[in-house]
Order: sequence, then structure tokens, then C-alpha cells
Amino acid sequence: MQNLVGIFRTEEDLHSALKKIEQLQERSEQLAVSGSRMFNPGWHLARDLKSMLTVSEAATRSALARRESRGAHSRIDCPNLDAAWGKQNTVISRRGRSMELRQMPVPQMPGDLQSLLADEKGAGA
Repeated sequence: MQNLVGIFRTEEDLHSALKKIEQLQERSEQLAVSGSRMFNPGWHLARDLKSMLTVSEAATRSALARRESRGAHSRIDCPNLDAAWGKQNTVISRRGRSMELRQMPVPQMPGDLQSLLADEKGAGA
């Protein structure tokens, strides 16, 4: 993940990362740990591996879909901001063994929070 889905990303690297994640998911199905869970970091790591791979896949698929750069998501191949992406969130759902990505509008900020931010802007903060 650090090498291919770090802060600076390209479509090619993201596709490579997805392939590696899929290979690791296949290998993880054969995973077994001996001994008990007491004083056994391998047991905990094996138990957490499925979740780590799920999160890695979700982050990679989201980064691949988002064809812009914003904040800590820097697509070298898509260096500009896209205003449309600032108005939507990416939502990922697991469907069997695959993931479904969809965009949903960013919910409107509650009025009390809007006024608080406006007050801070006015104060020069």
C-alpha cells in the first residue's frame, strides 16, 4: 500500500495495487495459525488480515475512481481539482466478493455549524 497507494498515485500503480491485493486475498484463504491467542502476535495478525485487505481494496478502488487531486489524495496523472468531486462522497459496499462504488451528495452542513464557521472566518481564524 505504501509503495503503490501512497500520497502520490497514478492509475497504473493503483491497478497494480489491486492485482496484488487480490492475490493476497486468495492467499489469505489458506491462512492458518498454530497455538493459542495468548502471547501470539501471529494469531492477531492473521485474524486482522482479512479486514486489512478489505480496507486496502476499498481505499484503492476509491482512489482509482477519483480522477482528481485533493488533500492527501494526489493523482500525478490527474493533478487538478474537480469541483464536482468536492460535492460528493464515495460510498463503498461489499457485494459478495466484489465492491460496489457509488457517489452520494455531501450532506448539507447544519445551520449552527455554518454560523460557527462564518464567525471564525470573520474573526480571521
